[in-house]
Amino acid sequence: MDPSEGLDTDWRPLGSIPRLIFFISVFLLCYLVIKYRSDVYFYLKYLVFSCTWLVLGIFCSLCMLSSPGNRDNCAKWASLLTRHTVKHIYGMKIYTKGLEHFECGRPFIIVCNHQSTVDNVGMMEIIPRYTVLMMKKSLKYAGPFGLAAVLCGTIFVDRSNPEKAKQALEDTVDIILKEKVNLWMFPEGHRNMMKQREDYMLPFKKGAFNIAVKAQLPIIPIVMSSQESFFSFKHRRFTSGVQNIEVLPPVQTGGLQLDDVPELADRIRKDMIETFVRISPNLQSNGHGSQS
Repeated sequence: MDPSEGLDTDWRPLGSIPRLIFFISVFLLCYLVIKYRSDVYFYLKYLVFSCTWLVLGIFCSLCMLSSPGNRDNCAKWASLLTRHTVKHIYGMKIYTKGLEHFECGRPFIIVCNHQSTVDNVGMMEIIPRYTVLMMKKSLKYAGPFGLAAVLCGTIFVDRSNPEKAKQALEDTVDIILKEKVNLWMFPEGHRNMMKQREDYMLPFKKGAFNIAVKAQLPIIPIVMSSQESFFSFKHRRFTSGVQNIEVLPPVQTGGLQLDDVPELADRIRKDMIETFVRISPNLQSNGHGSQS
């Protein structure tokens, strides 16, 4: 009789190796999750946060199908759905100041600092009626989010093609003047996670200011406070938190020429940085209240 007859062959020396590998893998996975739990938590939460915008994009698109391309869709639908969901889900409290500056009686150009995708929450909290966004063309193909952007009448710019980008700016001036709509732009060009604390904001690109001067329309700067205390890639932090948003008084461009744009952009950037430091409590507490 075979001595092994009737025994569970899975537990023979060779049969136990796969189980041993499995248990070691589970142990190592648990160890890594525990050791790097803050990193795992951060990336999982950020993944869910990113997916939230895709889901919102679907609902917004459904709401906007009755009026595709309407320039008021962003403030009417995207803002409405975001204000009543995202900030509550992720524990964000938003405090605003200076909203009365939107009542200037004519279209205007908004310039706002840009730190991360969390800016979308603050933007949707205060975006005025009949305001369109300017985005890079690649976002047009970002699934439900891109579809919602198209239905909002977003103006897309191909940054890789200088000639097309220049023409897009010219077309934007015509759209603003003919349709009497406002324009929201992030003059830093891309997200700034404050890697250089002494600057706080990246150098401003001139597109928004060129449009304002060509259209002879006021510029309204908007400053969102530092997100570092509750959202930070560097520190793998994503918790509930408070964001202060301040709308600064309109800056008139009447009589200015394109040659005046560099000085205009630098002046507004300086005012925005000063406001950024003032409304960001974490910068004050960390001793970054003054610039070198």
